[in-house]
Amino acid sequence: MPLKTFEWNESLSVGNAMIDSHHKELIIAFNELSVAIAEKKGASQIKKLLTFLKFYAEWHFSHEESCAFKHKCAIADQNKSAHEKFLKIFADLQVQYRESGDSEEVATRAQQLLGDWLVEHILKIDTQIGHCIRHSTISA
Repeated sequence: MPLKTFEWNESLSVGNAMIDSHHKELIIAFNELSVAIAEKKGASQIKKLLTFLKFYAEWHFSHEESCAFKHKCAIADQNKSAHEKFLKIFADLQVQYRESGDSEEVATRAQQLLGDWLVEHILKIDTQIGHCIRHSTISA
């Protein structure tokens, strides 16, 4: 079964160039993880991509949360809570991957679960943050 890949399209745009750029990078990295798993590139490549995704997501979330709070977005607390849940799930999956002896099945589950979460989060929450930022009276 081929792994799901994610394609950037305008429905994922939040209308903020920096946040959109971060989201594009995350999608690229999830797709690279998909390729690494499908092409059996090995545990070291998969671990490298998972580590990159974790740190990039943390960095991005921090930036996005700062923007949401700065612009007093009504959904800022919900966004922060969702990010915390994502990072907890991600950390748990990384542990499962290590403890499974670098199981391709665990890597596949991580790629699909986290990628689906990201796309859904962008569509349901981040687009609201983008709207708030674009309509804020506070200068960027």
